[in-house]
Amino acid sequence: MKDASGSLKGPALVFGVSGEQGQHVVHGLVRAGYAPVYGATSDLSHVAPSTFHDEEPVQLIRVDLNDSAAVKAALVDTKATSIFLVTTTDLPPDDSAASASFKEWGELEYESTKAFFDILVEVYKEDGRARHIILSTQDDVESLNKVWSKQDGLEDDKLVFQPLDDGSVVQHYTSKGRAGKYAKKLLETVDNLAITLMTLPFLHSNFLASTIPLPNDKARTTQWTISACFGDAAIDMCSVSDLAYLVPSILANRELYDGYNLRVSAERITIEEVASAFADLFGKDVIYNPLTVSEMAELSIPGAPIWAQMCHYISDPRSSHDIDATRSAMEPRKPQLFKDWLLTNSDNVAFEKVGLALDAEDILTVTVFGATSPQGTSVVKGLLADTRKQYQIRATSRDISKDACDALLALDPDRVTLIQCNYDDMSSCLMAVDGADGAFLVTDFYDIIGGPLIDSEIEERHARNVIDACEKTQSVKHLVFSTLESMTDMKLELRGDLAAPNFDAKARAATYAKTKKLSITFVIMPIYSESFFELMRPEIHVDENTGKEELFMTVPKDKKKNSGKETKVMCMSVQELGPAVANIFDSYQVYAGHEIALVTDFVTLSEAAEMIQDVFFTETVKEDGDEINIQNDRKVETKVEDIDTWVEKRDTHIKDLGQLFQYYSKFDVVKQRDSIAQTLELVPDARPLRQWLEENRDNMEFRQMLGLR
Repeated sequence: MKDASGSLKGPALVFGVSGEQGQHVVHGLVRAGYAPVYGATSDLSHVAPSTFHDEEPVQLIRVDLNDSAAVKAALVDTKATSIFLVTTTDLPPDDSAASASFKEWGELEYESTKAFFDILVEVYKEDGRARHIILSTQDDVESLNKVWSKQDGLEDDKLVFQPLDDGSVVQHYTSKGRAGKYAKKLLETVDNLAITLMTLPFLHSNFLASTIPLPNDKARTTQWTISACFGDAAIDMCSVSDLAYLVPSILANRELYDGYNLRVSAERITIEEVASAFADLFGKDVIYNPLTVSEMAELSIPGAPIWAQMCHYISDPRSSHDIDATRSAMEPRKPQLFKDWLLTNSDNVAFEKVGLALDAEDILTVTVFGATSPQGTSVVKGLLADTRKQYQIRATSRDISKDACDALLALDPDRVTLIQCNYDDMSSCLMAVDGADGAFLVTDFYDIIGGPLIDSEIEERHARNVIDACEKTQSVKHLVFSTLESMTDMKLELRGDLAAPNFDAKARAATYAKTKKLSITFVIMPIYSESFFELMRPEIHVDENTGKEELFMTVPKDKKKNSGKETKVMCMSVQELGPAVANIFDSYQVYAGHEIALVTDFVTLSEAAEMIQDVFFTETVKEDGDEINIQNDRKVETKVEDIDTWVEKRDTHIKDLGQLFQYYSKFDVVKQRDSIAQTLELVPDARPLRQWLEENRDNMEFRQMLGLR
């Protein structure tokens, strides 16, 4: 596995791989290009065989954190320079005769974590290997309890959070918080050992267990209740799946996050809002039953007393987390919100067991907005080619009399219906989606700017109108929205005349879509493989002496940075989008709320030029029974040009493509987002650039662009 630059990032080590945090981190590190990735756990039998894909370079090792020799061996033998550590507080069994209390079990966790960092320093002194450690931690609530009680002017015998009989205060938080403080202070004195604390909020997955809505009747048909002592406070929450993106991002920015405590949060919502989301999705009466701390402590759930303390603590506004810092760390991807997490997990067996089942109906009729655009046409073709269903497709256009619409209709007149739609007219958008089960939306900036007003706000308004129509019609079960990143949010400075307003327009529309009660999947396309033919169209020079034509393909390089070294650009044929969208509609519950960045290759323009020469400008001939490749009469030469000069020489449309190339090739955080492995999971037959070129060798349109006959 390689990263976006084509280089392996080296070994990584994840402690706690049997838990949900560790497993998501492993997936994220593999996707980001780390290899091998070692997953450590005290009991390998707790890791299901299906947890990791066969193609993922994951090696499982048995390591008990209480075994100092095993910990040292793991650090030494793996040679991992990137480490993630999450520990588990083993709560005592629900037995009054238990030999250990909450406090004693928490103390064991603290001591094992403390010992881990002592061993880490010992190993570093022996091998001198620089390492970056991310510790999943919590707050030292016991210490905060004393500080806050003093701030609130409480007397000595009264505290904000009443300790349990053993003197513990949210012990599974406190033990982690104390360990985090110790580790941070210890590593401050050790060069080349960086540490980042990652303090997690209330996880969405808790609604699959301790705070799951429970039925109020045995028949499980009338009402479901979430019982907890959060009061009416807005609670910081996040999805554990976000760790797959947060951890690689932190590791990629060591200097920024060394010594930093990232207090993770995707959103701050009330349990009333959570109950409402359950009710809206499942169509059931789901309510919130606010309990007192003592009432929750008496519930018949494992560890009820400590859970009650925790709910009391995180409902205090002083325990708040940092949403902005989390979003910044995850850019350009957005943290998953609760409603999106719920959509994604709506078919979880835990919900089925309590009577919350959502029978997803098949999507059979799809309205495709922007049907004549490259993406829209690909989606129409992809849906028609899907043999699992006989999709009925409504292909929309502002002018259905144009040739491109006739071409769509000709694909299958029995299954494609042309619908004239004015995106500025809400009633027209409603008519286009009324009765449709699904919708695909892509807005075409270049179609819009053909008018007298060049304004990205028009594109955003069109997208909002379609989104509103999908919500209002109530027939649309799922929307697939092709969007882009916000360059403004990512603080990417673009030269004024080369700004890409369509990026921000689509990003703003996506943000708007997330406020709606819609099941949505967001797809993000890289630069199209087809664009290379426009970006690298050869120049024809005629030799004055011989009259022979020579072709020159220009390869742009940034001579101001990296000594002219080329960077890789993400690409994928737009033809692959159609099958991807068809697969999303077929399993839309799985992809609901997801943002999927598609890519099949990372290549430099020099590599692309070489591939084009090999595929289009060489011929295979037989000589003495052997096949050999020879240059044809249209030999092409390459020449290097500064990228800024190269972009400026293009016409307006191609200039914008050049600007996008600069963006896709330079912005490393965008490369981290895109994953070939993730794309192949969705579209197993998606083709890398060379294979796609070879399959399109005889495409007359592409050959004409290259000056071939």
